[in-house]
Amino acid sequence: MYMRNCWQVAAFSTEIISGRLFSRRLLDEAVVFYRAIDGHVVALEDRCPHRFTPLSKGTLIGETLRCGYHGLCFDTTGRCIQIPGQEHIPAKARVRTYPVLERYKLVWIWMGDADEADPGEVPDVHWMEHPEWIASEGYHRVDANYKLLNDNLLDLSHETYVHQKTIGNEAVAESPAATRSEGQTVYVTKEMKACLPPPFYQYLARISGTDAVDRWQRTVFRPPGYIVIDVGVQPLAPVPGSVRVEGRVIDLITPETATSSHYFWAFARNFRLDEMAVTEFLRENVRHTFDEDKEMLEAQQRNIGADADPTFGLAVRGDAAPTLARRLLASMIASEARVH
Repeated sequence: MYMRNCWQVAAFSTEIISGRLFSRRLLDEAVVFYRAIDGHVVALEDRCPHRFTPLSKGTLIGETLRCGYHGLCFDTTGRCIQIPGQEHIPAKARVRTYPVLERYKLVWIWMGDADEADPGEVPDVHWMEHPEWIASEGYHRVDANYKLLNDNLLDLSHETYVHQKTIGNEAVAESPAATRSEGQTVYVTKEMKACLPPPFYQYLARISGTDAVDRWQRTVFRPPGYIVIDVGVQPLAPVPGSVRVEGRVIDLITPETATSSHYFWAFARNFRLDEMAVTEFLRENVRHTFDEDKEMLEAQQRNIGADADPTFGLAVRGDAAPTLARRLLASMIASEARVH
């Protein structure tokens, strides 16, 4: 069900605070995070090897994690260094550790073979911290399988119907999408020529709803849950004060369980950079937009039930990209399983 030998997002860097324990379930595994004395992030299996209680219920003493049930203490490598009431520490008294690193204001975790964790393979979302871009970011926990979130982002025709008050209009559903795959990447391009801008872009471009624009959505997907969409509008008439809008919608999806997902997102922009109001507008409106997706996806998951890989009985033209992406993901999961 999951790819494990890859970097996936565990948290925003700001979520893991010095002196505090932070727990999160990832790929059906409970993980506890904290910062060592030097500030680097530690990730341990959130289960004491003694009686399987969550270590996140324990106490952090410096950079030593003490189990809250019987007081066993573990260092940053997962090795037990103290057992109250006895001197001998069994070799099996240790906790699994996970490779982690921080990049682009995110904490990335490698849930598979630690020996294969290559920092050079961290997915590129440099827009999160590039000086020429400003990102408005957020997080949703969604009670739906991560593949459904991928499907949603790879077929943006749904914007016409789900997001009518923000980014959706008829042009999105009616404009054809060009889809292709190369290696381990799926590309989807939708060009909407001389269309009217929805409310979201009216505000960003400083135009009215009757000012025609060229609009684009250029999506890049890499398994298991990396999607970056180059979006924007170019006003066609010389409207005083109007601007070209160019953004990157960054979507990083990490499975929680077979029917729930962590959704880390951001809208990074390279225009109107000195306007804090635009940063907050984007954060609020993208959050609202993804609230609408969350509601729809969770309703979809309830209809599907526990089946993590349902067979859909009807296909339409807009399914081309989601279908390619699912095939690519399945082949990479199968390849990983054969190797390991």
